Amino acid sequence: MGTLERPAAPCRSDNAQTPPTLPTLPLEPGKLYLRPYHGRATPDEQMEDWGSDGPVIGPLASIHVTYMCHLKFAATPDVMERFFPDVMAQWRASGVSNSHGPVCDWQFNVIDDLIEYGGTLYGDWSTFLADDHAAR
Repeated sequence: MGTLERPAAPCRSDNAQTPPTLPTLPLEPGKLYLRPYHGRATPDEQMEDWGSDGPVIGPLASIHVTYMCHLKFAATPDVMERFFPDVMAQWRASGVSNSHGPVCDWQFNVIDDLIEYGGTLYGDWSTFLADDHAAR
């Protein structure tokens, strides 16, 4: 199994929030992942550096982008629980069946042309298969 090796990150803006810290897990070969980066606190923040890196989210069953207005994805309940625990708790409390399926459908908030995760806005993201990424 591959793991994501990150180069040393440039300094980030003082205004950027610290993204949620999750323990690094080995990536599953051949599985789809999404990695947000160039994080910032607000859409209009003037960046003098690269911002913050987000977590590697996945594995995902699929990713679908519509006119950069919607960034949707599907993931198993255990992946949703790891990366979106508040969403899963709300679904369970409300009796939403999406939390019990083989995959859950969800989407990132898109603010201007940035995606939001954990209170940080990201201007870039990569999607990759673990084998492809580990080979780079």
